[in-house]
Amino acid sequence: MIVRATAITHPYYNAQNFNNDITLLKLSTPVQMAPRVSPVCLASSSTNIPYGTKCVTTGWGKTGQTSSPRILQQTALPLLTPTQCKQYWGSNRISDAMICAGASGVSSCQGDSGGPLVCENSGVWSLVGIVSWGTSNCNVRTPAVYARVSYLRRWIDQTVASN
Repeated sequence: MIVRATAITHPYYNAQNFNNDITLLKLSTPVQMAPRVSPVCLASSSTNIPYGTKCVTTGWGKTGQTSSPRILQQTALPLLTPTQCKQYWGSNRISDAMICAGASGVSSCQGDSGGPLVCENSGVWSLVGIVSWGTSNCNVRTPAVYARVSYLRRWIDQTVASN
């Protein structure tokens, strides 16, 4: 079966600073749920995951051993406060549409972009971030930056409702 998708990019996406770094895919047919394919909740605009919470990111991106692993990679990393994130990256580079995680010995890397950052809160897993950008060498002592789903939620809801 061929599944086609229409990409809907945030109208205020900025390719220079990666602000509003989100694209939704409208599939031509529904996803087939399976033991390894299931939905995740979207963080609401009021979702408040405590900073320091270990969240999980997955991806097919570069690792210390290979540029494209054959097995999906997964790691747990803590959420940082906006202040901590701005201390690493500078206050002019981190917007309200971004959230940072990592600087803990692990990181997302090139090839992971667009992937999930999910956090568990009261037994519910929510998509809190979307892999966006970080250091060019995937420094595991520097936080990676993710699109903040709670901030982008209103645009997500409006876009899904009108498409």
